[in-house]
Amino acid sequence: MNLFDELYVLGKCHARHTIWVFSDLQQAKFENAKRCLDLCMEDYIGLGAPAEMLWYLGDSTEGADYHELLRMTKLQEDAFGSLGVPLAYASGNHDYDYADLCRRQGRSDFSMPFYEMVQQHPGWRTTADCEETYFKFELGNYMVYFFCDHIAHDNSWCSTHNRIRWGKESYPYGQENWDRVRQDMEACEKPHILTAAHCAFPGGNRDTEFLGMIQPLPLRTRLHLYGHSHIGEYNCPKERIFSEIQWVDWQDIPQVDVASFENIRGSFCHSVMLQIYEDDSLGLFFRNHDRKEWCSAFFPKPYSVEEPGNFGRRAYLSWAPWEGKERPEDPGPGFGAKA
Repeated sequence: MNLFDELYVLGKCHARHTIWVFSDLQQAKFENAKRCLDLCMEDYIGLGAPAEMLWYLGDSTEGADYHELLRMTKLQEDAFGSLGVPLAYASGNHDYDYADLCRRQGRSDFSMPFYEMVQQHPGWRTTADCEETYFKFELGNYMVYFFCDHIAHDNSWCSTHNRIRWGKESYPYGQENWDRVRQDMEACEKPHILTAAHCAFPGGNRDTEFLGMIQPLPLRTRLHLYGHSHIGEYNCPKERIFSEIQWVDWQDIPQVDVASFENIRGSFCHSVMLQIYEDDSLGLFFRNHDRKEWCSAFFPKPYSVEEPGNFGRRAYLSWAPWEGKERPEDPGPGFGAKA
């Protein structure tokens, strides 16, 4: 037993909630997907299958071979369904590969097998409608926001990679949509907020657009979790290939890259165990499933809802993310505290 094992066991004693977070199984070849999934599941079950919920942050499948997409969907539904706990899903860019093929063939019809399966699976969560940009749910003293890629019912527009992928002239959402999202976050009655998506906020691995339009995030936002940028892959994040933890640009909010659930593009099959403790503080344990070991841990500093500080208030009113948006009135001392 190494130090990370000891910390993980200690954390389990104080955890009120435990969530298994992963993304990007993303294999066009069924055999590769099954090998990686079996490896991860065997290791997770060996830990005692400790999570009360699964958070899957996109790219469950890859490619436009519809028969293979159905096989991949069934493979994962059987595996994750066997655990008997809820799953929350944020769609990612490769979930729309078949829709892109349909578009290029001039078809308005399309299908997203994994996304549609999650919609229909009892107790599992994703957006109720494929055009929606996010969904939310409560978890203890946290409100959790999942931001999702999205597509028109008639395939006339689509947003992936956190930007418009096609149909710019028809895309219905502008800055006002993301302002409403931020206002909803600010108005929530929970003392803490967690966010998750396939992509990062500005400051994370790989560039982003729409999530930055939500900023500034409420000071109650404790953490953002995302996938998309496979740890160890040289092609996309380039010099940041091994960067797991970053901060949201302009804000003291950490964000964590959980990708990927495969060891072909990524350096190993990777996931994160999120623990929420009795005092609402957080612990994250990074798992190397190939080696069946914890490879690092991260404990974000607690946020005090009583004393966010004058600097936090000034920053909220004056930082660059407000440029071009209607600035709020000064919320006064104690900004961020629960009413």
